[in-house]
Amino acid sequence: MVNDDKHTSGTVIVDHNHNKTSYYSPKNIRGIICATIVVILILVGITALILWLLYRPHNPRFTVVGAAVYGLNTSSPPVITAIQLTFLTRNPNNRVSIYYDHLLAFVYYQTQPITPPLILPPLHHETDSTVAVSPVWPVSPVVFNGLVTDEAGAVSLRLVLTGRLRWKAGGIRTGRKGVYVACDVLVGLKSGVLGLVPLVGPSVCKVDI
Repeated sequence: MVNDDKHTSGTVIVDHNHNKTSYYSPKNIRGIICATIVVILILVGITALILWLLYRPHNPRFTVVGAAVYGLNTSSPPVITAIQLTFLTRNPNNRVSIYYDHLLAFVYYQTQPITPPLILPPLHHETDSTVAVSPVWPVSPVVFNGLVTDEAGAVSLRLVLTGRLRWKAGGIRTGRKGVYVACDVLVGLKSGVLGLVPLVGPSVCKVDI
């Protein structure tokens, strides 16, 4: 028996894709999308890590380097006394500058403030730089004489700074972060002595951000 190719050729169907999944099937498209997202996330993570390693900010450093006592009138002894503490703030970052906002300064003695809060002007701290600040507070002569009597010339004071700061790297600024600085220092005070007074040993400062 002979088959007529003319009649059978139209009925034979060869499925070349039999048991094969189409490249453009929904399953493959979902896999491609997921793989693309994973690659993008990995690249973003690597970029963020590199930027963090390059620009991660180090906390500023503070040191009290000087002290002085002044009489604010001409009476003897002066009715109003002022105390001045000079401190250095150091920005150790080579690529990140610092902006200080709303800084308040106090002087404490034995956990109690002995000066009113003093508002310091805003400060822009350039990269790898040091800035000196010398705030002056009025102090009651009663308080001052009590310090001299209590410590016999060596007074343990604490300079406290509170406020907010921002870091800037290139054109990017971070949000404001709270900053608290406490510097303990021994100041050589003597009754009736005005002007510069010695620091008895180096100051110890703690910075919390």
